[in-house]
Amino acid sequence: MENQNLTSEEQISIIENSLKHSSKQKTGASSYYIIWGAILPAYFIVQFLNVHLRTDFTALLSDISMSFYALGGLLSFLQSRKDDKSETLVPLNEKVYKYAWIGASIGIGVMSISQGYSNNFIELFCIIILLIFGLINFIIGGVTNFKPLIIGGVLSMLLIILIPLSTIDYKFLITAIGILFNCLIPGLMMKYTRANV
Repeated sequence: MENQNLTSEEQISIIENSLKHSSKQKTGASSYYIIWGAILPAYFIVQFLNVHLRTDFTALLSDISMSFYALGGLLSFLQSRKDDKSETLVPLNEKVYKYAWIGASIGIGVMSISQGYSNNFIELFCIIILLIFGLINFIIGGVTNFKPLIIGGVLSMLLIILIPLSTIDYKFLITAIGILFNCLIPGLMMKYTRANV
């Protein structure tokens, strides 16, 4: 076999082609979008029903719904373990998703801890969820060129306008709708189309 000496331009070309190829690989992000795109709206819809209907049953559901976060965490953990076993190549875009959502989670957690249960907590919580999810998905959609994330992100941020104008029950409902358009719908589109996201 001949020993080939590549020029620096050829070496750069090989690296660029490898990066382009890895950035076009489909990630496992759709599963996480579907998990959280179902869990979070379910939580916010239960909160809406509890405030809107005010029955003993909806109060019980509201208490139970706090465990939805743990369920989402468990399902995400199990999906991560499954991904680790099946992925032979980690796509470049996977890091974008990972760090964006870790940052979003930290931001939401810090906001929740710092606000406690103040009078404005629910309104602020709904605004922060829609804002952070909207910004994250707008940026990720732009980086990955996946328009449903961009559209969902913009819609989520626009829904913030309605939060201060709404009663507490509808603040929850608006947030649920924002997350459906921001996570569940794009997640399903990721999974069932040829999009390389």
